[in-house]
Amino acid sequence: MNRRWISVATTAVALAALTACGDAEEAATKAVDARDFVALGDSYAAGLGAGNYGDKQDCVQSKDGGYPHLWAALRTVAKFGTITDATCAGAKINDVRYEQLTALNENTGWVTLTVGGNDAGWTKSLQACLLGTDETCKSSVDTAVTTVQSALPAELDALYKVIRNQAPNAKVYVLGYPHLVAAPGAAGVSCEALSDARRKALNDGADSLDELIKGRVAAVQGFTFVDVRKAFEGHEACTKEPWIHGLRDNLSESYHPTPEGHKAYADALFAVTG
Repeated sequence: MNRRWISVATTAVALAALTACGDAEEAATKAVDARDFVALGDSYAAGLGAGNYGDKQDCVQSKDGGYPHLWAALRTVAKFGTITDATCAGAKINDVRYEQLTALNENTGWVTLTVGGNDAGWTKSLQACLLGTDETCKSSVDTAVTTVQSALPAELDALYKVIRNQAPNAKVYVLGYPHLVAAPGAAGVSCEALSDARRKALNDGADSLDELIKGRVAAVQGFTFVDVRKAFEGHEACTKEPWIHGLRDNLSESYHPTPEGHKAYADALFAVTG
């Protein structure tokens, strides 16, 4: 081969290598610079039950008591850039997808998310268990579980895909839900209308939702499921030291985490993220 062509070919290879190296360095730089934190989700993410609610009355965000804010305060190793709380009480999966994702971009380094309980209809099931019979309680929970298993997989997959597309450099932590009430048969527990049978139905329903979310999260690269059920064990509503509110004068706070419960959420997240 002519030496001139050898030289041209060698130069071309070298330039291609330098370009590839430059692209890799640029991608690495973007990943390093992705320091913004965005919190997404429903009332459990917004901090309902923790008090000190801000100006967004419709969304009932706690200014400093929700687990995203508590977790941000715990982190000292890596400083956040911008912190955006997009959470909103009552949010369903598609509310998060279509109303809460505007803050996500390539500079987003961390995302937290709790959602799915409202889609499952747990509030309706809880009301049935508080006001109805053991049979109507179980029937309502069974209906919710059917909804979880049939409708939620596709909706969660679609949400996770959009989050990944809009925040390609982010680590995403999806936190589940605790058992709301003490386990059936727990000693010293007084739970008014919530008999052992009703508490079992509610907690089995929570397990169905958590396990489904856990399975969908496992299929997405860069997503991590944070299971909080163990953290709340022995501190559900009706226990001696509950981290879940029972019935409250402010009904919206009923069966949501207390300030200690939101701290337990933050601690569980911190244990996974450092």
